[in-house]
Amino acid sequence: MQELFILVGLLVALLAIGCPVAFAMLIASVVYLLTSSLPLLQLTQKVAAGVDSFPLLAIPMFLLAGGLMNTMGVTDRIFRFAQVLVRHVTGGLGHVNVVASVIFAGMSGSAVADAGGLGKVEIKAMRAAGYDNAFSAAITGASAVIGPVIPPSITMVIYGFLAEESVGRLFLAGAIPGLLMALSMMILIYFLARTGVYACPRLPRASLCEVWLAFRGAFLPLLAPVILLSGIISGIFTPTEAGVVVVLYVLLIGIVQLNFSWRHILHAAIDAVRTTCATMWIIACSMIYGWIIIIQKVPDQVVTLLSTNIDSPLAVFVFVIATLLFFGMILEAIPVMLITVPTFIALGAVYEIDPIHLGVVIVLTMMIGSITPPVGLTLFTVMKVAAISMDRLVRAIWPFYLAIFTVVVIVVLVPQFAVWLPNLVFGAR
Repeated sequence: MQELFILVGLLVALLAIGCPVAFAMLIASVVYLLTSSLPLLQLTQKVAAGVDSFPLLAIPMFLLAGGLMNTMGVTDRIFRFAQVLVRHVTGGLGHVNVVASVIFAGMSGSAVADAGGLGKVEIKAMRAAGYDNAFSAAITGASAVIGPVIPPSITMVIYGFLAEESVGRLFLAGAIPGLLMALSMMILIYFLARTGVYACPRLPRASLCEVWLAFRGAFLPLLAPVILLSGIISGIFTPTEAGVVVVLYVLLIGIVQLNFSWRHILHAAIDAVRTTCATMWIIACSMIYGWIIIIQKVPDQVVTLLSTNIDSPLAVFVFVIATLLFFGMILEAIPVMLITVPTFIALGAVYEIDPIHLGVVIVLTMMIGSITPPVGLTLFTVMKVAAISMDRLVRAIWPFYLAIFTVVVIVVLVPQFAVWLPNLVFGAR
């Protein structure tokens, strides 16, 4: 038990002084191994084994696809199509922002790719139309987190890897909650515009000719989610292979429809490699830390402790959500999931909670953390794109926390929103 206190205490201390989370977990694990009877050789074995997983290959592919869409101008076509659909609704370009993110989510699966690529187009257009900069940035940040919920989703891939669950089921499980997120945000935007909290100039309704031209320009990008989901459902390719398919498809769009350039591939590949290396390093370092936590039977001890105080599945969800909201403020989503998911899975099994349902709730809750200070990665991306301070952005974005949290509560109380679609397609378990 003393060694365990050293492990956890050292991790907390390192994080408190600003040590990167991957190195904090690695250093704490090394100190633990040196002070225990376990061989130090376990360090290299577990770190190497942590990223030796076929499903994780989807991460660099979806990151590359998102980067290619941004550099080749696919995002501009998506935004123009969303614009002709809903720009005339009260809230104007705010709704366009959300709809564009829903479409982009069906291709990239990354909130940062949405905020950094599509966000540039969205914020520029909203500024030009006279929207408040903080409000524009807030909508962009909030709508970007739809990306990891609607399939495909990098976060779902990681959860599936940790929980040993079907990534295909998880992808489909996120579809309806992702659309609920978009609907909740659009209702909020409509309310804020209608009550005059923010000035939202309305653009004229698009003509049929404008709609047709925008649809024709965005037709090939709009086919991407259809191709991905139909391929996964029919078994033509796995969710991991879907990452390769979407990259090839985006390249095809660039060759056929856009000004294809090898420079686009180079820039997108460099960004994807950087992000992939950072993500994989965090996963690798967390594997040795997680292994130590497991051999110390921490999940079992937590489950035993909580089971005496928790008497229903609803109480389990309350604990899970409260834990993730707390850690989401101080850590990025991937480290939080790597540390907590094994315990959550064990706790959920005691109360017979469907791991697919639990996974959707976890991912939805973690999305709040990604736009919560002080370490929300999506939040920082939007701050950079919009050139806005954190305090201004947070003051504008806080109502969207409530909108997303409302969806979390709905999904908890009505599990069918998460499990109905995967059960319909793959069969009930």
